Amino acid sequence: MAVQGGGPPVIGVDLGGTKIMAGVVADDNRILGRGKRNTPAKEGGPAILKTMLECVDEALDQAGLRRGDLAAGGIGSPGPLDVDAGVILFSANLNVKNYPIGPELAAALGVPVRVQNDVRVGGYGEFMLGAARGYGDVIAAFVGTGIGGCLIQNGRIVAGSTNNAGEIGHIVVKAGGARCGCGSKGCMEAFASKTALSNRLVKAAKKRSCPLGEKILRKGRLKSGDLAQAVRDKDEVAIREVERAAFYLGLGLGGLVNVFGPQIVVIGGGMALALGQPFLDMIAASARQQIITDPNKTIKFALAALGDDAGVLGASLFAREMLAQG
Repeated sequence: MAVQGGGPPVIGVDLGGTKIMAGVVADDNRILGRGKRNTPAKEGGPAILKTMLECVDEALDQAGLRRGDLAAGGIGSPGPLDVDAGVILFSANLNVKNYPIGPELAAALGVPVRVQNDVRVGGYGEFMLGAARGYGDVIAAFVGTGIGGCLIQNGRIVAGSTNNAGEIGHIVVKAGGARCGCGSKGCMEAFASKTALSNRLVKAAKKRSCPLGEKILRKGRLKSGDLAQAVRDKDEVAIREVERAAFYLGLGLGGLVNVFGPQIVVIGGGMALALGQPFLDMIAASARQQIITDPNKTIKFALAALGDDAGVLGASLFAREMLAQG
């Protein structure tokens, strides 16, 4: 069945290192139904595809629709990617290599599917519908299992010659620093992602009293809400690690601002949104210590406005644009 009063719906999928979210999206950008599952990150491509389809079917069921009602699909995936072929080349946070996630989902759903970098998709959602709407020059950074970015200049995504530009989490902010999942040392992601914080909190818990680190050991992972609650409860180790993460995020983002000169820097991702305005203020303060190209402090720092829906909505926008281009 078609959506009343508009064109056919599309499916947007946000594939993350921790969770997969899918949304059935109408042509007016309303999300009609949602699906969500934990990502089987260590189990490989087929397991990820199976879980993704479970999310899609849950979203369709919630929307009262079937697979045959969809016109197209979009996936936001960790990279690097071959976006033309819809292939995940490899990922620091998923156990996949050269996996054709786009063609596999397209075959299962019977509709064309477009694949883009997950953070580029989320940043595009914020640019079109969220905190960066109305701005032409944008840096968007999303903090979660890893850290990724989307760069927009003159209203266009900066994809670069390899179509993989925007991997800001792998800017080295401390030479010879902590090892990153990508294999390098000293990346921003190795200091300021949720994975990095989790590792440091667990390490701290083995040496001294650290309630949050002990909770991570019990649960097996760090939840953004638990981190935010630990800060509110004045867990000294959690506060110190959050401040450290904000410093390194600001360090990297300040350097990017000097290069790109955006109008706005948008910070998103589950961890950043859970920590809220105080975390944003710490990041901005650190960044402004590095920024020399904005003496009047006209560049705005803002939290992402779409929350967990940024990736789903951005993926749906890419899917609908694919349809429009024929």
